[in-house]
Amino acid sequence: MAKKDLKVKKRQNLKVNIKSNKDKVFFDKVSKRKTIIFLILLALLLIVATYAWFSSALNVRIRTFRMAVDRNSGLTISLDAINYDSYVEINEDTILNNLVNTYPTNKSLWVSNGLVPVSSNGITNHDSPDFNIFTSDGVLYQRRDPDNGFIYTTERVETERKKYSYYLAFDIFLRNETGSPISDNLYFDRSSYVNVSADANEEMQGLGNSVRVGIVKINSTSLDAPATTAQNLTCDNNCNAIIYEPNSRNHTALSIERASKYNVNLVNGERFPTYAVSRAGGPIFVANTVSGSPNIDLDYFTLQNTITEENFSNPLFQIPDGVTKARVYLWIEGQDIDSLETNSEGTDLDISISFVKDIEGYTTFNE
Repeated sequence: MAKKDLKVKKRQNLKVNIKSNKDKVFFDKVSKRKTIIFLILLALLLIVATYAWFSSALNVRIRTFRMAVDRNSGLTISLDAINYDSYVEINEDTILNNLVNTYPTNKSLWVSNGLVPVSSNGITNHDSPDFNIFTSDGVLYQRRDPDNGFIYTTERVETERKKYSYYLAFDIFLRNETGSPISDNLYFDRSSYVNVSADANEEMQGLGNSVRVGIVKINSTSLDAPATTAQNLTCDNNCNAIIYEPNSRNHTALSIERASKYNVNLVNGERFPTYAVSRAGGPIFVANTVSGSPNIDLDYFTLQNTITEENFSNPLFQIPDGVTKARVYLWIEGQDIDSLETNSEGTDLDISISFVKDIEGYTTFNE
């Protein structure tokens, strides 16, 4: 190879090496920039996670969920208005995978990724069986000031079956055989409960105190009506709903400590009011979202009326001789004071909701 050609080749190699070094410096800078951005985002996520219902990583799963009735009084329960028994098991198979074969128009919602805190005051329209449920996309900050975080609320609309929902929803059918034209009263049985896994830490125990169960009575039809008639029942502007608040008087020491940061006096053994989201919008400063705080923004939050164990002697609804359709909701109420500043390590829930009825119809009809 000629000397001239050798010099040209060396010069080309030098250019390649210089370019490679420049590329390395460039990619190092990009990598550092990405790392910094990632750390900033991580820090923001950690800040957001301190407000439970603004977060989406609580990993709270349903281990068991059973709904039962007192069959001795002529009451049975079903998920499809076809197969009736004294109880139904609620899981992904029973309300999604299997139910599509016997109740194809169902709009069941399952929580394959776990429950995510939301907020609801039930229904506002008696012609719709759907709870008004609200979420938030996280906390934003004015001028990066962590003391001036604010949120926007968004109403969720669920129009079809869904495996990955934030909350649980499904229909049940109560078959009441009395032969009476007088309706019976339906109650929660005192055996109803929502329990957190026994090995859950104190933070997760507090989260378990924030669970809500909602029930919407939709409508009724006769005992001999086809299953499709019961399945397709609508409100006819007569839907009514209740919200059951289990463990309403239970507050952990950690929940009490965290509430005190917002000048909220939480006492274990005493029921504390929850102000749930009532409409979408914002901005709402985080300091004005805390239930029980004198700063609560009443433009966006309304007192949540709930049923507790103290109210179990009061009837939920009246059910006639026939088949009554209802819709059930289960969620973590992010506005519950026990959900304040929760960063979940994950836990499991065991749920049992039992119904019992009186024999008002039978007794009155035979007097």
